[in-house]
Amino acid sequence: MKEYLVLIKDFTDPECINRRLSVREHHLTANSLHKQNGNVMVLGGALADKDGRMVASSIVCKAETKEEVIEFLKNDIYVKSNVWDMSTLFITEI
Repeated sequence: MKEYLVLIKDFTDPECINRRLSVREHHLTANSLHKQNGNVMVLGGALADKDGRMVASSIVCKAETKEEVIEFLKNDIYVKSNVWDMSTLFITEI
């Protein structure tokens, strides 16, 4: 199994932070379960701008392929709720 570093920015519209906060508990709970079950997610966290606002995320994932990581991300509530902007997705093997 390989490890990947993922960086993904949030959308930049003013309502994005509200969307993020409204589904944050679901996101955290789901990812906690993924970690416990040994699924793709290893660790992750929000990235903040100079004013302390959450504007992106960094994640370390374990998977066989980069495509598996992308599929994992596509199923995350942050993607489904238009928090993460998939056009900004950066993935590299570490």
